[in-house]
Amino acid sequence: MKETKKFAQVLIGTGLIALAISLLITAHQGYDTISTLLLGILNFVDVPFWIASLCFNIIVLLIVAVFDRAELGIGSFINGIGLGLLIGIFEPVMDKVSIHLPFYPWIAIFAAPILFGIGAGIYVSSNKGSAALEALTALIYKRSKLTQKTIRIGLDAAMVLIGFALGASVGLGTLLCIVFIGPIFEATMKTIAARKKNA
Repeated sequence: MKETKKFAQVLIGTGLIALAISLLITAHQGYDTISTLLLGILNFVDVPFWIASLCFNIIVLLIVAVFDRAELGIGSFINGIGLGLLIGIFEPVMDKVSIHLPFYPWIAIFAAPILFGIGAGIYVSSNKGSAALEALTALIYKRSKLTQKTIRIGLDAAMVLIGFALGASVGLGTLLCIVFIGPIFEATMKTIAARKKNA
């Protein structure tokens, strides 16, 4: 029963992140931080976006594997594969919704960081393995005195700055992701941990 619950957490968390990214894509007000980095790189490397995303995940996960394999698990692969598939499902649906919903871009860019932070917190709390950026956050957290919130904000900001320097566009949605994903991710982790402790 516990294992089933953990797998459900991985799927729910991945779904929320995919929805968040789809909202940002269809709002046309900036992308999430990883996508901003990758879009900057793609100005100089002629490969499909999904290949760039896959390479990014593989490189980061390999770095984490060298220092702390405990952060990796089946959830890392479910997220890596499922995220792209779910975005492919959610994006056309949200695109249709955007046409009929007033103020859609504003709703989307404020909802996206919240959903992203909660989703990341949920699936990382399953302890079935983290995705690339969350695994890197955990690795740095274990080896520093910084909070997870501070680390995530720093990583997000660094990716956006590099992406922007390489020519990627940055919108309000991107900036909101930098500011809010980290704190919401950390708050979600603490809330779930507290519930497990009191259960």
